[in-house]
Amino acid sequence: MAESIWRLRMLKLGWQALRSSRAAVHTRRYSSPSHKSFGLLFDIDGVLVRGRTPIPAAKKCFRNLVDGNGNYKVPVVFVTNAGNSIRQTKAEQLSHLLEVEVSPDQVMLSHSPLRVFSQFHEKRVLVSGQGPVVEVAHNLGFRNVVTIDMLREAYPLLDVVDHNRRPKDVVPPSKDLQPIEAVVLFGEPIRWETNLQLIVDVLLTNGKPGNSVTSLHYPHIPVLACNMDLLWMAEAKNPRFGHGMFLVCLESIYKKITGCDLQYESLIGKPSVVTYNYAELLIREHAENLGWTEPVQRLYAIG
Repeated sequence: MAESIWRLRMLKLGWQALRSSRAAVHTRRYSSPSHKSFGLLFDIDGVLVRGRTPIPAAKKCFRNLVDGNGNYKVPVVFVTNAGNSIRQTKAEQLSHLLEVEVSPDQVMLSHSPLRVFSQFHEKRVLVSGQGPVVEVAHNLGFRNVVTIDMLREAYPLLDVVDHNRRPKDVVPPSKDLQPIEAVVLFGEPIRWETNLQLIVDVLLTNGKPGNSVTSLHYPHIPVLACNMDLLWMAEAKNPRFGHGMFLVCLESIYKKITGCDLQYESLIGKPSVVTYNYAELLIREHAENLGWTEPVQRLYAIG
C-alpha cells in the first residue's frame, strides 16, 4: 500500500511539473518551447499499469500530457525492464491502455540498448527469454541467433529434468552446431530448469555443449543480461519473480560448480547507466520530433 501511494505521488509530481510549465507560457504550440525544457521518463509495470490494468491516475495524467490533437506537450519516453516483445507491440499495448498515441520510438525495453553493442551483432549468440526471441534479437541487430529450443533439438540428451521430454527411443545423433560465442539473456524464460542447464552447459564447454568438460574455461564466453529486477508487480497482491531471480539462480549454480563468479559483459536495464544514457538519447530524439530547438535541460524519471 505504501509503495502504491508513493507511486501515485510521483505521478502527481510529474503532472504538477507539467502544469507549472504551462503556467509560464502563453501558447500551447510546439514551435514555442522556450519555457519547457524538461522531459519525462515513465516506468510502466506497477507505475502506469498492473498487469493489463491501467492505474486510473495514470490515464488522468496522460490526458494532461497531450493537447487537443493528441500531440505531446513535452517529450515522453517509456522505460521498462520488460523484454518479452518488440517495441511496436509494447507501443500498441500502451496506446490502448493509456488512450493516447504511443510511438515505438518512445518505448525503451530492457534490451533496447543492445542496439549499440555492435561488437556482438555478428557473433553466434545463444538467446534466452520468452516471446518472439528470434524476432527481438534480429530487431536489435543480431545476425546469428541460436535459441534454447534449437540447442535442445541439436543435443537431445542435455534436457532431462522433465522425463516426458527425454528421447523415447533410440537417441538421434546430435546435430553439430557451430560454437556459441556469447549468451544474451533477454528475460525470464518459461522452463527455468531447461534454460539453466543448457546455459551452464554452454559456459562450461566454452560454447560447445556437445563436448565433455575436461578443464575449466575461465573467463567464460561473454554473457549479456537484461533486466535485473528480482521482483515485479502484476495483478497479484504480492510481487512476482523477475529475471533478476533467474540470474541469481544462474550465478549460484555456476559458482557452486566452478568455484568462480559468473561474469557479465554487461548488465542492461534499470538502474544501469547504459540504460539511462540510452533513454536520454530517445528523449532528445522525441524533443526534436516535437520541433524543439532548445535542448532538454531536465529529466524527471517517474517510477
